[in-house]
Amino acid sequence: MADFTDYITIPFIKNNIKLDNAPVCGMTVRSAGSMRFRWNEDNPIRKSVLNQLSVLYRGKVFVPVQLEHTHIVYDINSSSDSFGKIGDGLITTNKNLIPTITVADCVPIYLYDSVSGVFGIVHSGWKGTGIAVDAINLAVQNYGSKIEDFCVSIGPHIHDCCYIVNEERAKYFSETFTPECVSELEAGTKVDWNNGGGKLYRLSLEKANLASLIQAGVPKENIYIHPDCTCCSKDGFYGSNRRETKLNGLPDKFTVQAAFITF
Repeated sequence: MADFTDYITIPFIKNNIKLDNAPVCGMTVRSAGSMRFRWNEDNPIRKSVLNQLSVLYRGKVFVPVQLEHTHIVYDINSSSDSFGKIGDGLITTNKNLIPTITVADCVPIYLYDSVSGVFGIVHSGWKGTGIAVDAINLAVQNYGSKIEDFCVSIGPHIHDCCYIVNEERAKYFSETFTPECVSELEAGTKVDWNNGGGKLYRLSLEKANLASLIQAGVPKENIYIHPDCTCCSKDGFYGSNRRETKLNGLPDKFTVQAAFITF
């Protein structure tokens, strides 16, 4: 059974100052066990951990969505609004709900507008980079939010120290987001992934998402970036698709983490 050292919390900032009375940004870590979620599967470990956290957060309801590396974001008002749905983000104004996604090297991005009261979370893998802006635009459309009022926290994820990609993907990110998010791999660097020939690059999902958010109008001083890399975290603190599958040689055996936001 998990205990309450099995997750971390992440702050929101506004004007580079920690924001008081903001939602809690949480994420389970490897010691909690796998939080894998599919609508047609039962995961007793996930159920136990989230039940404990629900008690901690005064009985509020965890609301999941099945991830598929999309740009789909749902606006939810009740615990049933995402039932059976596939997508990668949730927003709400209902403080009795706990929007929840899963990550294992991909980027959890937490969103909060203190003016309209909208809060939410998105899962941003490489295919979904930019989904945070999609979620913010949905809040603008449905709640009259202003982009400049949003605070955004980027959680632990695989960093460019460990995320090595081929030239095609590097070119896509450079042209779509910012050239600053890619850098050619240093000569002589030993690599364990993506070494099928051709040039290799380091990719910063942090810089790509940051560029997307700032270009959309979110103030940089309202964006918090957690420093940890999930892949090379000390003592394997976080679950990591890339690290764990390399170690055990099993493509489906890695620790999925639950990321959530709640008042």
